[in-house]
Amino acid sequence: MTWQLSAILAGHKGDVKAVIAPTDDLIASVSRDKSLITWKRQSSNTFTQDKTFNGHTNYVNSVAFIGASEANPHGLIVTGGSDRLINVWDPEDSSSPVYTLVGHTDNVCSLFADTDGHIVSGSWDKTAKIWRNWQCVYTLEGHTQAIWGVLELEHEVIVTASADKTIAMWKDGKKIKTITGHEDCVRSLALLPGIGFVSCGNDGAVIVWSNNGDPVQALDGHTSFVYSLATLPTGEIFSSGEDRTVRVWETLPNGDIVSGGSDGFVRVFTRTAERVADAATLKAYDEENAATAIPSNQVGDIKKDDLPGLEALGQPGKKDQEVKMVRVGNIVEAHMWSNAGQEWSKIGEVVDAVGQNRKQLYGGVEYDHVFDIDVGEGVPALKLPFNVTENPYTAAQEFLTKHDLPQVYLDQVADFITKNARAVSQGAAAVTGDPLTGGSRYTPSQNTSSGLGSYNPWGNDAPKAQPVVKRLIPQLLNVPFKEANLPAIQKKLHQLNTELVTSGVALDSANLSQMDALFKFLAAPPKQPVAQPQFLALLLKIFNTWPEASRFPALDLLRLLALYSKDPIQTPDLLKTLLTASRTHETSLMLVARLVVNFCETEEGREVAMNDISTVLEFMEDDAVWQSTNKNLKLAVATVYMSYSTLLLKRHDDDALAIQYVGVITKILEKERDQQVQYRLLVALGNLIFAHESAKESAAIFEVRRVVQAAVLSRPTSEKISTAPVATEIVNLL
Repeated sequence: MTWQLSAILAGHKGDVKAVIAPTDDLIASVSRDKSLITWKRQSSNTFTQDKTFNGHTNYVNSVAFIGASEANPHGLIVTGGSDRLINVWDPEDSSSPVYTLVGHTDNVCSLFADTDGHIVSGSWDKTAKIWRNWQCVYTLEGHTQAIWGVLELEHEVIVTASADKTIAMWKDGKKIKTITGHEDCVRSLALLPGIGFVSCGNDGAVIVWSNNGDPVQALDGHTSFVYSLATLPTGEIFSSGEDRTVRVWETLPNGDIVSGGSDGFVRVFTRTAERVADAATLKAYDEENAATAIPSNQVGDIKKDDLPGLEALGQPGKKDQEVKMVRVGNIVEAHMWSNAGQEWSKIGEVVDAVGQNRKQLYGGVEYDHVFDIDVGEGVPALKLPFNVTENPYTAAQEFLTKHDLPQVYLDQVADFITKNARAVSQGAAAVTGDPLTGGSRYTPSQNTSSGLGSYNPWGNDAPKAQPVVKRLIPQLLNVPFKEANLPAIQKKLHQLNTELVTSGVALDSANLSQMDALFKFLAAPPKQPVAQPQFLALLLKIFNTWPEASRFPALDLLRLLALYSKDPIQTPDLLKTLLTASRTHETSLMLVARLVVNFCETEEGREVAMNDISTVLEFMEDDAVWQSTNKNLKLAVATVYMSYSTLLLKRHDDDALAIQYVGVITKILEKERDQQVQYRLLVALGNLIFAHESAKESAAIFEVRRVVQAAVLSRPTSEKISTAPVATEIVNLL
């Protein structure tokens, strides 16, 4: 018997992102409407909505199931979302998650769970994590782009699929093999019992692999992106691709198929006669299919009628390797121009094409826009990815931090994003201008594309529910101070050294040679911290012997060295010593605060920072800091609070500290009005309230709601453009 519709499950208000069927009679689906819904069978071809689980604050993109056990007789449903959280649910209790797993720093787009309760998660943050007893035991790092698929092949052997076009195998947290074969993003994995596993990707390929990661067979047939896979008990493999219908497939134990679509429906298909839908449902389904069929005169997003014919090849190309699409009858061909041969050459037939309504791919992640940002003559443009649901200030801050650009550009970049994203979304010409200089050199292409390949794995880009703003709380990422003008620091240091020659504390020629070596080291730093004790000794010599007003370049270099050398972190009482000596000098104190933040970039540094938290924050609370007119000092100290809050997110036993700093930050916010400083203090406050119930309870005592309202939400729009979203989230948390 051929496949026929069995049931249509209506209830979601947005795209259905993933489905799973733990038993013949239970289906779980997750959606862009931020919900998990369970469905229970009522008859052979009828399911009814059982429960709705609303624990995520953004799109829910992945789902898995842990089988029943003595501790969890109903089993457990695991969900992952764009809010970076993994929630674990009792299927019979939708009130709140049993567990919430915090650790990923971006969208959790793939999940796998075994019968022992072990969970594997994959994320846009380029890592996979292995969770046991609700704790992360391994973080798998090695992929260079987002991880779209995960599975456990056998005990302790994990397989991950990435947008970097590779598949990796891991054992005991270490990579044991890198598998190549796909020519584009690898999107999904599925177990193939008795053989190994199967993968699919944006290259249209479906490939079967052995348990050892060796290729067994390539399955040809798809002409475009393949998004997801499932295997039936019969050994059959099902794949879904860019056909605008089925998005995610999973199988019922009885051999039926469950699919979720971007239209918000879950559908069950069967080959068993008694489970086929009634005649009226089948007729309605056929009519719906006919109404949504892809037009024959269209390829991808491009209408064939809009393309020129072969006569267009009579005109020379505008540049070497320019690609032009032309219509030849009912076929679309792609031709490339050669300057050398002064001719067009056919390079293939087009089976899918991307128009302006398709998302852009950057770093293995989809975005509504990928802007080219021109930062200087002769310097390659920098890519700024952005989704229309993001806070422009958050995107701008991440862009500046990533590329070590000065903070003074924050407002210009955020304003640039706002204007260009609005212009493109409304179909208008993009606003031109260099957001960093205010000049007119920056001229984005018409569709603001980076020129990278783009695809739309989510179906309709626009959510059917109300627009969802990217959540700002919890903020898991540390924001280090990496920006540095090394030539300027070097020049200042030599100038000060010359002025100190008569004092007897100036550096000698050997020290200056060592200093030059340090600048070369920092100009081309290693990817992983290394031991450089001679550099630390030199900087501490300057700090300990030079006058207070002259030693700030040494501190500036020290906060950079902490990012790339283990020595500052391994020096006992370094932070306490530096803070004590810098208490009365604002510039020095600001640089030590930046050093504390940079400590939080490594695991070892985070441990040192936490051990010194009471000492560090005692200096940061000083009234002299917050009465200062030095914005850089206050911004650095606010970032220290934010860094510590990201550490306290994972330390649920530090309730006393969390309560203490809710009070301290609230007191500071009563008077502080600078938006950048406010923003980081608010993030810190939100993290503490999010992670610690006791901190949330203490918020009433410290009148957090009133303070946030007065300091931010009641201010004029121009004074809260970057802070209102995070302030609103804090109020909602309360």
